[in-house]
Amino acid sequence: MSGYEFIKLQSHGGVATLTLNRPEKRNAISDAMRAELIHALEEVAQDRAVKALVLTGAGKGFCAGGDISGMQRRMEAPAGEVAFNGWSRQQYVHHAVSLLYRMPKPTIAAVNGAAAGLGADTALSCDFIVASDAATFTWSYIARGLIPDGGGMYFLPRRVGLARAKELIYSGRKVQA
Repeated sequence: MSGYEFIKLQSHGGVATLTLNRPEKRNAISDAMRAELIHALEEVAQDRAVKALVLTGAGKGFCAGGDISGMQRRMEAPAGEVAFNGWSRQQYVHHAVSLLYRMPKPTIAAVNGAAAGLGADTALSCDFIVASDAATFTWSYIARGLIPDGGGMYFLPRRVGLARAKELIYSGRKVQA
């Protein structure tokens, strides 16, 4: 359970702790981090010694969402590559969130700060969310003309009801824990 650059995976007493570890970027999920996350989640799912998974973020934030700088670089590619890269990114995003949601053991998001966009969606894909007093949740996709791409359209209404989910998604308003 080691050898990762952008995440930390530790196990103790049957509980695996997966830490998003890019605190200088508020744990924004880059393509490289996403690949590590998928690998680690598959590892945890298959490890019979692990009975539960805690997902958290290093530093002051849980996860700022997708790495915008990486998205901007992809948008500067030729048109065909942009379409492929967008599709490919979505497959990775959905796979990571699906692995959390379908994990054959309990998953707990320990939200220690800001959870924005994909970060908020990732927390929602866990079975339980434990939030510190400093935790905030934001679905800020609207500011970029986007819709939630990490399962937010599925998970958020199931957690807070359809009307409240629409209000949070349409407004992009920050919610305190």
